Parts: sequence; C-alpha cells; structure tokens
Amino acid sequence: MQPFLVSYLLVSTPTAKVGVSKKISQPMNLKNLFILALLFINSIAFSQKIVVNDGIYYTDESQTTLYTGEYREYHENGALHLEVKIKNGKPEGTYNVYYPNGKAHEVRAYREGLFHGIWRTYNESGLLTAEAEYQKNQKHGRWRIWDDNGVLRYEMNYNAGKKCGKWYMWDDKGKLISEKTY
Repeated sequence: MQPFLVSYLLVSTPTAKVGVSKKISQPMNLKNLFILALLFINSIAFSQKIVVNDGIYYTDESQTTLYTGEYREYHENGALHLEVKIKNGKPEGTYNVYYPNGKAHEVRAYREGLFHGIWRTYNESGLLTAEAEYQKNQKHGRWRIWDDNGVLRYEMNYNAGKKCGKWYMWDDKGKLISEKTY
C-alpha cells in the first residue's frame, strides 16, 4: 500500500504551523477524515479576530466592517462562556452566557441589537433567579425575582418602560409583605 500525503492549513493560532503536511500509510477512514475536518473548522474559527466596541461587533481592529455570524467566547478553563448570533454588528436572537461549570447564567433575547423578549438569569446551581421581559429595549411585561432557594421575592409589571399594574414583594418564607398598584 502506497502512503499518501494529507495537507491542511492552520491559521492565526499562536502555535499553528502553516502548510503542515503529514504522510499517512493507511487508507483515510472516517475517523481520520473527521479529525481533519475538526482541524479545518478550528482553524477557521480562530482565524478571524472579532473586535467588540461599545456593544458593536466588527470584523477587525480597523472597525470599518460590521461582523455577521456566530460569536463565541470561552472561560479560562476552556468551557463556553458566551454564544450569540451577530447580524450587522449587533446581537440578534438568543444570547447565552454560561458559568465556568457549563450551566446557563443568562439567556437573553435581542432584535436588531436591542433587548426584545425574555431575559432569564440563573444561579450557579441552575436555579432560575430572575425573569424579565423587554420590548424594543424597554422594560415591558412581567418581571420576577427569586432568591437562591427558589422563593419568589418580587413581581413587577412594566408597560413601555413605565411601572404599571400591581407590584408584589414576599419575604424569604414566601409570605406576601407588600403590594402596590401603579
């Protein structure tokens, strides 16, 4: 069996070698093909330096071209920290933030770079601690806050950024201690 040459390119990583070639003396199987595909995808993912300035995502340091595509950041331990889709330099859709242990920290919703939809916050053990609604970057709808034991402590309502309806407050045992109407 004749060895064959596989070449691939790694770009823009501190330890990458450009134009790496490797002789393989056995036929390419799916496992080898999968590994090469991962190397290629990895090289593309790390080849572009996205610049974020004042909440706007650009394709490079010149900040002349708005970025469109997926964006990810990682914790020092290698775990995913942030993942979001960017459209014309602004977050679009679901924006996920994770703790170093991999659990969700925040799940936000954006439309055209503005808060729009449900925003949920979790503690490190995975318990929901806050849920808020936005519409076109303004508080809109019901907001609720729980303590780290899962006890609902506050419920508030907004309409186009203004307080409205009934607001409630409970103690750490879940007993209603305050009610106010706006």
